[in-house]
Amino acid sequence: MKIRTPLIGLLSALSLSLSAAAVAQEPVVLKFSHEAPETAIKGKTALVFAEKVKEFSKGTMRVDVFPGAQLIPTKDEVRSAIRGQVDIIAPQTSYYVPLDPSWDVFYQPLLFDSAKAGMDALQGDLGRELLGNLERIGLHGLGIWHDGPGYLFTTGEPATLPKDLEGKKIRLFPSAPLEEGVRLAGGIPVSMPGPDVYLSLQQGMIDGVITAVTYAAPSKWYEVLKGMTRMTMFIGGYGVTINKARWNKLSDEHKDVLKRAMAAAEEWNYERSAQNIADAEKTLGDNGVKLEDLSSEDLKKWREIVAPVYEKQPEEVRSLVKRVQG
Repeated sequence: MKIRTPLIGLLSALSLSLSAAAVAQEPVVLKFSHEAPETAIKGKTALVFAEKVKEFSKGTMRVDVFPGAQLIPTKDEVRSAIRGQVDIIAPQTSYYVPLDPSWDVFYQPLLFDSAKAGMDALQGDLGRELLGNLERIGLHGLGIWHDGPGYLFTTGEPATLPKDLEGKKIRLFPSAPLEEGVRLAGGIPVSMPGPDVYLSLQQGMIDGVITAVTYAAPSKWYEVLKGMTRMTMFIGGYGVTINKARWNKLSDEHKDVLKRAMAAAEEWNYERSAQNIADAEKTLGDNGVKLEDLSSEDLKKWREIVAPVYEKQPEEVRSLVKRVQG
């Protein structure tokens, strides 16, 4: 027995060494849940982000992406991330409004003159400031992704005047100022998750939607929509966040990997946004959706109708509205 002891000890040490090596080779895995199809710009950007994480970490970290709300329902994303049931989320920024009303500045109807003006504000100091404020609710901000401007879509002719919305049921994602804007024009706002919209349009339960063109086209809503009014009802974007406790447990090296991967994903997303908007509009037009621009006179009528929305906002939002207006 004494002769075998060194051999047994050697084998035990080797076994422990192999076990430790196996553990060391196991990558850190983060679950990333979002509701968009993989063909939408958010879906594509999420895949770019995941690929960059794998590349920059040399395989020591992996982001598993779950598109199409297959992991958790859209309405539960923020709550699930705060609780740690999922690691990373990228909800429409309006889903942060119940926790921080300041995000509503991007959903003031017709506040921004152009898609670029709104995108620059979201990507710039204003958007970064709001993203950083989410720390206090248990989320660490990773980045901002764009999805272009939100326009008004209808199942009939494009709505060029406020009276065209009278009595029409218009689907919105959760957004108090957009809902108020629809009401002021005589419409009926209806809130429902994105995956439920197609069938509701098809069955006549709703008469239109306010959504980003870059979401409508890949979702094939052109099969159930006939008109689009090109006016900036909101600036669409996604606040990408990670559970704060999960972030704090990561090594400095892996935190740096996520920062670098997000920077690369943001650059990819921003560069393609303008082209993506143009491509989406072409897809809609090629599939029978009539695209309508407002005359300066009609735009003025819309802005007169929705102007009271700004004054009804909380003080912090009114302050940001004035900041945007300069």
